[in-house]
Amino acid sequence: MKPDIAIVAGGSCDLSLYKDILADAFVIGADRGALYLAESGYKIDIAVGDFDSVSESEMEKICKSTGDLDRLVPEKDETDLEHALKRALRLAGVIHIFGATGTRLDQTFSAINLLKLCHDNHREAYIYDRNNRIRLVEGHAVIRKGRYRYVSLIPYGDILVNVSLRGFKYSGEHITLERRSSLGISNEITGDEAEIECRGYLYVFESED
Repeated sequence: MKPDIAIVAGGSCDLSLYKDILADAFVIGADRGALYLAESGYKIDIAVGDFDSVSESEMEKICKSTGDLDRLVPEKDETDLEHALKRALRLAGVIHIFGATGTRLDQTFSAINLLKLCHDNHREAYIYDRNNRIRLVEGHAVIRKGRYRYVSLIPYGDILVNVSLRGFKYSGEHITLERRSSLGISNEITGDEAEIECRGYLYVFESED
């Protein structure tokens, strides 16, 4: 079986939270995310980016930690994370993305929207930070109760999404969700797992607090 793929981008990231995933994954470092990996002692399978945010000495650390350096020009039509994600889509396995959120809300918003690229390529993918896990679902999805207390559902795009929810504190059949409403925010799973049935695309945000 092919390993999962872990992409580490240059946003807020505490790699110690994800050591179980990183230990067995094919690891891709995107720009400064490659430095985070190198400084934490990880072998980087691919380092991708223009690396305009790292110094020469930091670049040396990255080069020593990877055998595959994909250096991009700063003037390009996609982010370093998108390029890394396209490299990941050539491989098999679930895609785990770390360091995609942070102080740059434009970068965070763009990264979350890249989950649609994964979905269009029939790939299971998640974005993580210290308090959240995010994915995009369509049709049927099962969410198992774990470390995350709250589950929020937000439609992708401007369309209305018809949703049926089972196993949640606030369950129901044929609920209409739309982005201009906060109706899908802060639900909770009541048992071991919950189910979502939807016509359309939904972002699923699982949050600790």
